[in-house]
Amino acid sequence: MEKPSTSVAQIKRLIEDKSDDSSAVVLRETSKSWIFLAQDRVYKLKKQVRDDLQDLTSLRARFDNCLTEVDLNRRLARETYLGVTRVVRHSDGTLGLGGNAETVDWLVEMQRLPADKMLDTMAVKDIAPTAKIRSSVDQLAERLTDFYAHCPASQLNASELITIFHDQQKMNSTCLRNPLFVEFHPRFEAVFDALSIAFLRHFPLFETRVNTGWVRECHGDLRPEHICMTTPPLVFDCLEFNRNLRLVDPFSEIMFLGLEADILGLDWIKPALITHLARGLGASPLPDLLALYETQHALLRTRLCLAHLLVPNPRTPAKWLPLGLRYFDVAERRLFGPNGLAR
Repeated sequence: MEKPSTSVAQIKRLIEDKSDDSSAVVLRETSKSWIFLAQDRVYKLKKQVRDDLQDLTSLRARFDNCLTEVDLNRRLARETYLGVTRVVRHSDGTLGLGGNAETVDWLVEMQRLPADKMLDTMAVKDIAPTAKIRSSVDQLAERLTDFYAHCPASQLNASELITIFHDQQKMNSTCLRNPLFVEFHPRFEAVFDALSIAFLRHFPLFETRVNTGWVRECHGDLRPEHICMTTPPLVFDCLEFNRNLRLVDPFSEIMFLGLEADILGLDWIKPALITHLARGLGASPLPDLLALYETQHALLRTRLCLAHLLVPNPRTPAKWLPLGLRYFDVAERRLFGPNGLAR
């Protein structure tokens, strides 16, 4: 875990002073942000990081990223995303929130959502499909169906969109072929080869979805921890930094959410969402394309888990290899299991 800088600690104190109660603000870290959890507000400070997908090292880049995050997330969580707050430095060197002093950074400001209503938290308590959680998932499906029906369709053709797949595959292979994971390389290579063949074989199915307008600008990171099962459900924390990665088939996003639900033990959610979406949108991909989507997502999640082990001082290092291999098991089953894509 990265040690909080002096400015992060100062911002934490400023938010504590601003809070209506005297309770301490909880500070959490992600790979690209510092999160400040106050009583009824959440603030996000972007780290000054650069990787293959984005560069947040400049103040302007972080400002643009904050604005984009607020704008996009208001599509499915309008009341949650309150806006962007300036972090300023006064003439005496102290930091403040807002005002006319020199701007030194930006915070995304959000309404804090009830932790006990997050889908991943509810999963721990309600793995069995109770009537209550089934009703909540039905509401979520209705919300997503309406969202996808109004998402703008991509103007790229299938051949242009396939480059996004190839880019992701290249990133997957670069990570998984790292010498640190050498004992798993034979399994990884078999899946890389099989997925490439399966994608070419089923490309016409994907092309049909593109040609009929079903690749759209969607959420991009639809996971249980980004869904609050209020009434109506709120979906937040979309993938804001790369529009290309938001250009997906809505059913691809549903397979991603279904995969994550399966990992949590909620294996009834995926078929329920597919049924709702097929009925609401009036068009559903064939099973082989759904399996292909899930395989892609499983490999992506494998990569993101294992990538944590390739940085200095990884957070919770014991977590990532077992979790990454659980996702990889899904990719193997989709390719080599009964009725697998590599049959």
